[in-house]
Amino acid sequence: MNARDTIHRQPIREAAAWTAASLGPDPKARVTRDLAAAELAAMDEFLGRMRGRAAWDITAADAPALRPIADDIRAALSEGAGMIVVRGIDRARMSKEDCERVFWALGTFLGDATMQNPKGDRITHVKHDKDVPQGRGYRSTAELSPHTDAYAILGLFCLERAEKGGLSRAASALAIHNEILASCPDLLEPMYRGTRYASSDARGTSVGPTPSNVPLFSSRDGKVSCFFSRQNMTEASRQTGEALEPAFAAAADRFQAMALDPRFMIEFMLEPGEIMFCNNYVLLHARTEFEDSERHTRDLLRLWLNWEGMRPVVPELHLFAKIYKDVFALKRS
Repeated sequence: MNARDTIHRQPIREAAAWTAASLGPDPKARVTRDLAAAELAAMDEFLGRMRGRAAWDITAADAPALRPIADDIRAALSEGAGMIVVRGIDRARMSKEDCERVFWALGTFLGDATMQNPKGDRITHVKHDKDVPQGRGYRSTAELSPHTDAYAILGLFCLERAEKGGLSRAASALAIHNEILASCPDLLEPMYRGTRYASSDARGTSVGPTPSNVPLFSSRDGKVSCFFSRQNMTEASRQTGEALEPAFAAAADRFQAMALDPRFMIEFMLEPGEIMFCNNYVLLHARTEFEDSERHTRDLLRLWLNWEGMRPVVPELHLFAKIYKDVFALKRS
């Protein structure tokens, strides 16, 4: 039995195995790190030196004063709740271009930014775009169900909130693992077996679904990790013509229901100027449906970051990311 198939059968005691109750009545406050006046002044000094530079040309060496903030983000992702909200930037004082520079600079301390679309963008906008196919849910106004992304870290910088809706949601996959172990342990076997995943971006290309199953839960060096995307497992079934294995389908349904259960799901508004980072191996994220208006158009910057040392994971958790890499390379060529 390999590391992927070894089922972790002990309660997980990590800080990231939180529940809504353990975070208390104001969960956002529990995961928020406020910027000090000196740190905001350091950002201003950094931006004064970087204006005229494209965000993606900035390196960690250009922003040494931001390292203490990044160190706290790293600690929260690897040793804490698995997520953090950084608060204190006055969005009214900072242009979109300067927001990109600060966001990118923080990301350089955390990992390598990855391509997010066929254009090769490594920093992109999460906003409604009527010209983008429905397959890319982050460019729609629809509710997004709980999921993890293909890379280790998700970063979101709120530029503007919607007129209505657009609440951020999060749930601890580790806490859900604890609940499944306690109440329905028979579901762990199909979850650790997993399923194949595919991307709608790969339609019409030579890139198919993942060559083997990606486990919903896996364990390596005593650390449990998660990978889950209902949209992309459904896409794999569409591309292969094969239905989900019944035992896994039932387990996935139960898992998704738990991720939406108020015992595990927290919900809050990410305000303009606030930055959120999440550990995709331990945390599921989602959002509610939203409506834009002439006054308010929801717009968030997004980073996907690779951080190899953040958590020991099985190789299968990188299979879906390779699909993105291969598809985007094909479409760019």
